[in-house]
Amino acid sequence: MRKTFFLLVIFIIVSACHRNSSSPIINKVIVNGDFEQDLNSGWQRNTSGLKYSDEIARYQNLDGDNDFELVIEKINAGHIKLYQTIDFPTSDLQFSAKANLRAIEYNPNASYWAAAAICLRYLNDSYQLLGETRIVSKTAHCPWQNTSTLHLINVPHMDSWYNYSFKISEELSHLSGITVSDIKKLQIVVMDTTNGC
Repeated sequence: MRKTFFLLVIFIIVSACHRNSSSPIINKVIVNGDFEQDLNSGWQRNTSGLKYSDEIARYQNLDGDNDFELVIEKINAGHIKLYQTIDFPTSDLQFSAKANLRAIEYNPNASYWAAAAICLRYLNDSYQLLGETRIVSKTAHCPWQNTSTLHLINVPHMDSWYNYSFKISEELSHLSGITVSDIKKLQIVVMDTTNGC
C-alpha cells in the first residue's frame, strides 16, 4: 500500500505594481493577481504527477474576507505550478503577496522532501533563467539553498497568513550572480513540488 508523506497547500494573493513616471497612480502589472477571475485568466499551468486527489482551485473566505484565494494541494510526487510572465520595464517594481504556505513531511525519517513557494524568476530576452527569489515553506530534506542566483525567503510559521512586500531592486541585491540590465522578463510562479511519496 502506498503512503502519502506530503501535503502542500498554497493560499495566495499576488500583485506587482510600478509607478508610472507621469502619474502617482500605481498600476497592476500581473493579470488576475488577486485570483478574482477564473484561473485561466492570466495564469498558465505546468503539472507533473497530477493525481485525482490534487487540487488547483479558488475559494472564498480563507483569510477572513469575501474575496478569492488560490489553493494548490499536491499529494505524492510531482509538482503543480501556476505562472505568468510579464515584461520587466524597470527594477523599480514593488512586489507584494499575502500567503499561507505549507509543506508537510508525514514521514520525517524518509529522504523525500516537499516545498511550497511563490517564485519570482528573472529571465533574459530569450526567456532563460538568470536567477530567482522564492518565498518558501520547505521540509527538512529540501535541498534548496541560497546561492548567488537563488534567494530564499523562508516562511516563519506554517498555518499563518503573512504579508510579503519588497522592492524588486532591493531584492536583486541578494542575487550577486545576476546582471540587472540582462533582466527583460519577470515570471511569477505559484508552486508546490515533491520528489517522492
